[in-house]
Amino acid sequence: LGALDDLGIADETLVIYTSDNGGLSAHGRGGGRHTHNLPARSGKGSAYEGGIRVPLIVRWPGVVDPGSVARGAVVTHDLFPTVLAAAGVEIPAEHRSRIDGIDLGPVLRGDDDAPSDRPLLWHQPHFWGVNGPGIEPFSALRQGRWKLVYFHSGADVDPESGRRSGGPIFELYDLRADVGETTDLAARHPARVAGLAQVLSAQLEAAGAAMSIDLASGDP
Repeated sequence: LGALDDLGIADETLVIYTSDNGGLSAHGRGGGRHTHNLPARSGKGSAYEGGIRVPLIVRWPGVVDPGSVARGAVVTHDLFPTVLAAAGVEIPAEHRSRIDGIDLGPVLRGDDDAPSDRPLLWHQPHFWGVNGPGIEPFSALRQGRWKLVYFHSGADVDPESGRRSGGPIFELYDLRADVGETTDLAARHPARVAGLAQVLSAQLEAAGAAMSIDLASGDP
């Protein structure tokens, strides 16, 4: 930022600071494993918030009010249409239906908040290479305050590898009340789990997403 000021181009430069995933937590680098992102649970590669909740800081002189905070949930995919709109570039008509994100311009200007009921999707159909809470093949959906996590492999956890078996399993969390995902509410709210699972399934099918296992045979 200092360099932009020195060059005299800060007023015409949009700066975005973010990350592609949550902080690494599977290794004891100056602390205990899987504690680096507290209060968020776990870290990089995980279905839990420690793996997918990231910083997003924007400096855009004349547009973003310094020190302002937007509370709505957004996703990295939103940055593509946001940057195009900021640069005055139109998305070609043939690509519009394939764009996942939304233009965050109104949010950055303080005119509006991100849509509260928009489903946000994460899909990782593979083992990332390390063990830890939620670091396994998963699909996850956030809609408003609710987050549904679908672990592909199941409920029985191998004590050595940390991997599950025994069929797929769902977990449900209220992120507004429990950002650390300490209390799984799936058993208490089966109708909500079913509704969110239907939304998740439709999104995965629409995207042609590859899954980690064949549900009929259980084969990878």
